[in-house]
Amino acid sequence: MKQVLAGFVFTLVAFSPCAKSITLEEALREALASHPLLAVGSNRIESAMGKLQQAGVRPNPLLIYQSEDFRTWGTPGHRFWQDADHFFYLQQTFETASKRARRQDLALANQHRAETELTLQKQVIATKVRAAYWDAVGARQRELMYQAAIAGFDEITEFHRNQVREGAMAEADLLRVQLEEQKLLLLANGATIDTQRQLIRLQREMGRGEISLITLDTPIETGVRGVEQMTVFSALEQRAEALLAKQIIQVAGAQVGLEQALAKPNFDGVGGYKRSKNYDTILWGFQVPLPFFNRNEGNIASATAEDRLARNALVATEALIKTEYEGALRELELRKTQLVQMVEPLRGRARETATIARSAYRLGGADLLRLLDAQRQVFETEQLYLDALIALRQAEANLQSVTGVLQ
Repeated sequence: MKQVLAGFVFTLVAFSPCAKSITLEEALREALASHPLLAVGSNRIESAMGKLQQAGVRPNPLLIYQSEDFRTWGTPGHRFWQDADHFFYLQQTFETASKRARRQDLALANQHRAETELTLQKQVIATKVRAAYWDAVGARQRELMYQAAIAGFDEITEFHRNQVREGAMAEADLLRVQLEEQKLLLLANGATIDTQRQLIRLQREMGRGEISLITLDTPIETGVRGVEQMTVFSALEQRAEALLAKQIIQVAGAQVGLEQALAKPNFDGVGGYKRSKNYDTILWGFQVPLPFFNRNEGNIASATAEDRLARNALVATEALIKTEYEGALRELELRKTQLVQMVEPLRGRARETATIARSAYRLGGADLLRLLDAQRQVFETEQLYLDALIALRQAEANLQSVTGVLQ
């Protein structure tokens, strides 16, 4: 078993010179610069910019030619240019109630909404990258923990092997120690596999199309910087969900303004030239729709309801962000307390107990079962310490995500 693990680890180590070391900040920077999902958000912004450009365009004029009193029968014969009436005129629509400005307001609000949605996508990506990074760091630390435990058991195994060789100890004790070591080797093999799986997951969350060999350069003992400055006010100001809810209110308000403007009728001005019976005259006039049946009441009512909905959604979103912040902050405090007041003292006592048991066993003052139990307690408390440390880092990362921090 040991040889199998050694061969597996050697395969990984053989490629280590090609592995690139990245920190959490570098992983976030790469993800926020080149993640494929961000291109979708950029395309939406470009689409919104095109609609904003189109919203500012004025209506095109109409060029109209009209001929009346044209015939192909009867006497005397019909002379087209002299006997028919000919109209050449332009018709231009003039918008009222600042409709063009209202269209621009709506298009600009939608552009800002697309930009905020891109920010939201970035925050989601950053959240996933942080979680994956600390999981990968934790998996690597777990792998190193198993390797340290195996090294400790190697000393115990070698001691028993020498004792058996000298006839001072039963071989059954050596077999028991070797069995415990083989269990650790199997667990260490699984930890190595899990480390590689977490590294692949991290690169997937970073948006990489090709998986490469990487190592992580941020120790798990390193806390997240700036956690103390993260307040509920910064969460409300930075979280893209709150910004998006506010922007949706702007969109709804602009839609209400446009629908109200559309209720006011436009008018068309007409001017041109008329030739009738060999006389050249000027033609002019205007036309206005009479708003007897359609005053756009339905669309105005719908847009007004959407505006109320958007405002209520903002209240609900801000309430959710506040509760998420309070929950994340409380979890962080509890994780710190658990690590400092419970796990670290327990870890120290387990190490001290193992040291005493090892010394007593070498002097013949303790049996093998007590030694193995002490080693097992050390290993279990090391696992508890690592789990608590990973949970603390994840809690800090969660607080960053709740407050909308990107890097």
